[in-house]
Amino acid sequence: MLNKMKKIILVEDDPAIIDIYETLMKKAHFDVRVISLGQEVINMVKNIEDGTELKPDIILLDLILPDISGVEVFKEIKKNKKTKDIKIFILTNQKEVQFKEFGDEKPDKFIIKANISPTQLLELIKEFLP
Repeated sequence: MLNKMKKIILVEDDPAIIDIYETLMKKAHFDVRVISLGQEVINMVKNIEDGTELKPDIILLDLILPDISGVEVFKEIKKNKKTKDIKIFILTNQKEVQFKEFGDEKPDKFIIKANISPTQLLELIKEFLP
């Protein structure tokens, strides 16, 4: 029996970070999709809702994106009943984040990029995925 590859969405706009994380996760046999814009993630939520796209197992979400705030993206994911149970790791270098901005829902993990190696991040992902 084949194990289904776990699907990870990396929401990140820094090419260097994308390259490192994407390479590492693919080597670990994860199905990785990189999205650089918050609006694309919101479109993905709509596609999951209407059944045209499969739900990811985990979303790694940067807070500073070129178009809209990662907090807004987080809220969109959490307010949709078909996507609200997706595990979300906030991955940022923004240390001054106000947790109240997230509302009632909280991320599964809050990670400062500078404080974690890509390998440590991979281990955290593996711990969270069944």
